[in-house]
Amino acid sequence: MSPSTPDHLPVMTPTMTETPTTASYWVHRLGRRLYSRKSQLLDSCRSRHYNTIQEEHYQHHVYHRVPSPQAQDLLRVKTNEHGQLQCRGCDQITYLLRWAEAERRKDPSHKGTSPKRIIHNSYIELDMCARISNCDACQVVRRALLLDQITGRDAERLRDMDKQWPVHVALDIRPGGESLLVTIEKPSGILLFSATVVLSQKPCLAVGKKTKGPSPASMLRPNFEELRQVVTNCHENHQCSSRYRWNSRNPSWLLKILPDGKVQVIPGPSDLVDYVVLSYSWGDPTAMPAEEWARIKGAATKTINGVPVAERTNPFARSLLPETMQDAIAITQELHYKYIWIDSVCIPKGTDWDTEASLMHEVYGNAAFTLLASSSTKATEPMLHDRLAWLQEPKPCKLRNHFLCNTQKPLHEVRLDPPASQRAWTLQEERLSPRILYWTGQRWYWSCPEHQTVESSPLDLPSPVCASEDQSWSPPQRFLDVCRIGDFQSIDQEWLDIVEAYTRRDLAHSADRFLAISGLAVRFLEAKMDGGGKTRVSEEYLAGLWREDLARHLSWSVASSVDPGGSHQDVAPSWSWASLPLCVNTKMRHAFKQSPYFQFVGVRQFSSDYTLIIPTATPNQQVGTNPRLRSKLAEQQGRTVKQIEIQGRFRRFISEHSRDVPWEEIEWQRGDRVGFNFEKYPGQDLHSRNYDDGRIVSKDAHGGEVVGQLDYLLPAGGYFGDKKGDSVALADGDETELMCLELGELAMLLLQRNPGPEETWRRVGVCIGYEQRKGFFYGCESRTVVLA
Repeated sequence: MSPSTPDHLPVMTPTMTETPTTASYWVHRLGRRLYSRKSQLLDSCRSRHYNTIQEEHYQHHVYHRVPSPQAQDLLRVKTNEHGQLQCRGCDQITYLLRWAEAERRKDPSHKGTSPKRIIHNSYIELDMCARISNCDACQVVRRALLLDQITGRDAERLRDMDKQWPVHVALDIRPGGESLLVTIEKPSGILLFSATVVLSQKPCLAVGKKTKGPSPASMLRPNFEELRQVVTNCHENHQCSSRYRWNSRNPSWLLKILPDGKVQVIPGPSDLVDYVVLSYSWGDPTAMPAEEWARIKGAATKTINGVPVAERTNPFARSLLPETMQDAIAITQELHYKYIWIDSVCIPKGTDWDTEASLMHEVYGNAAFTLLASSSTKATEPMLHDRLAWLQEPKPCKLRNHFLCNTQKPLHEVRLDPPASQRAWTLQEERLSPRILYWTGQRWYWSCPEHQTVESSPLDLPSPVCASEDQSWSPPQRFLDVCRIGDFQSIDQEWLDIVEAYTRRDLAHSADRFLAISGLAVRFLEAKMDGGGKTRVSEEYLAGLWREDLARHLSWSVASSVDPGGSHQDVAPSWSWASLPLCVNTKMRHAFKQSPYFQFVGVRQFSSDYTLIIPTATPNQQVGTNPRLRSKLAEQQGRTVKQIEIQGRFRRFISEHSRDVPWEEIEWQRGDRVGFNFEKYPGQDLHSRNYDDGRIVSKDAHGGEVVGQLDYLLPAGGYFGDKKGDSVALADGDETELMCLELGELAMLLLQRNPGPEETWRRVGVCIGYEQRKGFFYGCESRTVVLA
């Protein structure tokens, strides 16, 4: 630094002295302007982390609008031994690398995580150091934090004032390699942001790419040219269309993209056209102003006598639609497509919603691709954001003997993180789509059955895009693939996976519990049909479960008992997972072997005469090849099933004279191991209930214990009021009334009789894997029961 350069300013590098015609000049000029404006903001953040004496210094510098001494110190840069700029904050990374070298000298097989070190006092300070001081390591760390944010709002949150806490790094040493763990967390330990920077012995420049990347200005925009090549290559050189397209029918209505920012709702043409489908999240109406929610709802197409209004069938401005839809139209247009399907716009109000919802397997299966708006948390947020991660030109960064490399976020994490993935409707939208374009705040991902790729950058970013290395497709297309092949066992397993993912998601209207998954149910059923429209096996849809493997499907369990207040037993019967509250973690997949004593007897419709439908005459066999009729079977008849008759070995779960003992007196814990100790009660029949998580245990005097999981917790305070019989939870003291029916060799249902003259039973829980009591049903007689 020259004597004339003020100490509070960062070092002027050679690139900063370029002429005004260069991009770096304007980036630097903008950065210096922001630098002076953010000084007061920066100093107010710093005051949280230092003692009173240092705080007094801050007040002085705030008055003079200059950075604090601490910020000045960390923002100073120097040229390291590799000829790269390195700030004093990143000296802490060098310290960690030296520490790792010392540990490896003492123990070559050393592994573990180092203590955390602070490299900057806030993200804003890190951002300033990366953009203005041009610290190479800070640019990598900043990019890592931005790339880890899926939505545009998440990237903006990095600059929120209440998120300005120190940026920590720790060195993680593993046999497979070393990496820097970057975190921003509150003093209380609450994690706000995290990212990973991989350490490599080789530079991260992509093979075959130029060492000089695009200009910062061009990198702020999506790479549509590359995306067009990816989409065209899939359509021209892959078999995705021939293998996975459902039929040649268009949706009932499409949105046609016109010039000059206009769009128009039109009937689906008679011949199949290339159209894009938008999958997005409407947002949480309770977390936004009423006016904003009204604007989202107002995007729906209205009808008069079942026909869309003229305001939509005539060209209208796309700016009248919410921002997510506007940007989706812009992306579709950039990719040279003329049609897009958006649910609320293309399913006009007043049309047969149930019928349209049951045809989602056609809408998504026939589309050119599905555009999944991962960058938006609600419909009024844009999809297109400045790619701030690429504000600086990526280049190799080396500290000590290691190159610092940004990682590629795996596709399965992209799928699970955004708010759209928490919406129930988007599950079938994703699983029914042969091609999916995931649009995140910083880049796009493409996934089809034959290829997965990510928007390229000048750096060769490590980490596979696929969810696992041994799959040639991502999980969404796996369901379509096993359906196409007709692998019945794999199809059944995929359905269990779908249900696990589905029960974790939210719905705006609980009445849509079956509708939001009906397209997947239809596709499942079609996979088991022959060319004549008859099922190859005696398959039947039973309120979210399937008859062919009913015993396994009945053995679902909750991860932990849930609040009975959100139960949907008005929508689905107690034995169906659909009766659970929304956003519940369930367990569907476990080792299972059906009991030879279990039998499905038949279905009872929920009607006054309880007409029994004999399984040998299922309506499946009467349905032709018309997919609309098969859809009706899957969604309408299946979700009207309320009662079923099953047969299996039946007995009490707890003996009549069992003693109720406190849970804490029988449970023991040794580290991660949990078990039971009954030595305090020798030779006694015992039972106990854990009121925190819903576990229940039964033990005969001289037999092993059986541990069950109840579906629901007791109501708050354990009080049922005057409606104890109507509650879905097992009342305190009713444990000895529990009966159980064997489903598999180590699986049983826990049942309680419903009040009333008709003998029906409701499910209250399940037991899985009772290894300590394998002979629990030995000698018990089979019994036919009605589940409701």
